[in-house]
Amino acid sequence: MDNIPNSSIYSQKIRHPLIKGAAICNDKNSTWKVHMNDKFTVVNHFGSKPNVCFFGLFDGHHGPSAADFTSKELPVLLLHQLSRFDPSYQMTPKEQTLINSFQTVFREEYIALESLFSASKQTKESWCEHESIHKAFAKAFWRMDRLLRLGRQEVSRVRWSGCSAVACILEGKITSSHDEKNQRPIDHDGLPERLPSQNVPQIISGELHIAYTGNVQALLCRNGKGFRLTKEHTLRSKKEKRRVLQNGAVVSSNEPYGLLEGQIKTTRGLGFHGNPKLKKFIIPVPQTMSVPIDDLCQFLILATNGLWEVLDKKEVTALAITMFQMYEETYSLNIQKESSSKKPLLLPINESNATESTSNTHTLFQRKSEERVSSTNSKENLSDVKSKYFTHGPKNTQTFLPEMTNCGTCSEKATERPTHVDGVQKDSSGKETICTKDIYEAVAEYISHGLVHAALVAGSRDNITVMVILLNGSECQFLK
Repeated sequence: MDNIPNSSIYSQKIRHPLIKGAAICNDKNSTWKVHMNDKFTVVNHFGSKPNVCFFGLFDGHHGPSAADFTSKELPVLLLHQLSRFDPSYQMTPKEQTLINSFQTVFREEYIALESLFSASKQTKESWCEHESIHKAFAKAFWRMDRLLRLGRQEVSRVRWSGCSAVACILEGKITSSHDEKNQRPIDHDGLPERLPSQNVPQIISGELHIAYTGNVQALLCRNGKGFRLTKEHTLRSKKEKRRVLQNGAVVSSNEPYGLLEGQIKTTRGLGFHGNPKLKKFIIPVPQTMSVPIDDLCQFLILATNGLWEVLDKKEVTALAITMFQMYEETYSLNIQKESSSKKPLLLPINESNATESTSNTHTLFQRKSEERVSSTNSKENLSDVKSKYFTHGPKNTQTFLPEMTNCGTCSEKATERPTHVDGVQKDSSGKETICTKDIYEAVAEYISHGLVHAALVAGSRDNITVMVILLNGSECQFLK
């Protein structure tokens, strides 16, 4: 476990009616991997829309090039497609310039083939009201795969890189008592009833649109139960294995489920153009779906294969809930002690970084396996998972944060949420002041880091990246 301190944590400040906090933690797993091939993207106010966010996670194969280009260009390609049927999605001059630079790649004959592709590859999950969004996803994936055919930054003639991908659009909407058309009930005479004079609580809901290829997975926890939103596009899937075999693929037997052409497990993805025979079977066709989001939804987890190859959805859900409860316990205990001592008790690991911006984050604290979960949270599955994966706690060392070039963050500071005591700093007059951090960002960091740690303990042999997005259902515990 010597490589645990090498995990990097990225905290995201997002202003969205459905999101309380978000963070990403990754580790290249240096015991087994030399390079980090995973990439991610977070775009706040996607398309200049205040209640829309884009999340993308990309698991690179045979190098980072395909995942790197996809993380930067797929959101722009998707935004371009969305703006064509919905004028409310607006592109910046920089994004429009990038799209214009691709005109020589997408010629007339290619556009005709693309239209045929997007019209014939609609999935059963597509709902009529979301058909345009699903088509936009399909065209964006198709065009991204075409751009990767250019072979930019590829170092091998036949073994070009590729990537699995999951892309999410989270749309939020707020309705209130002032929205008479949607909120006022109808009486027996067919006329709107008079609403009481007092304010009616706002109703916050939304839609999560997902497109994915390969083995990057998405998990939604709602009311304490985990739901996997994605399916694996690997040889483990009987449907996918049947498809490639019917097309003449050779599946080796040197892995439990075999390797496609003796090279790779995934059957869908972006890139892999160096080997035309392999590319014949690895298609860029995404599966798409739309999921309603309400106040019972607690968190969304996106993770690469490094997590899912060793943990299933029940274990990940139980781990996340357990860590949330552990953090809540320590937070509540710390608040009680702080109120009596009048001093912050949870200090940064490296106090010299206490005054740095939120882009330079660090692990707040680590819980040991001997600490006990409250009696109200003593469910058997949580206890089993805790004892299995929290036997050896990670070391209290500073995490290192490389610069993020393609992750959009919100410059506005969240001031309406509860805050967590993070450290002490001195102002210009030399007086000590308390440096605060958003509690939900801290929880998201803690859970994402804990899941990466659990995957390493469980024996993962791949790069690990975990994105944790806390939704409104996670709020109730901290509002007591």
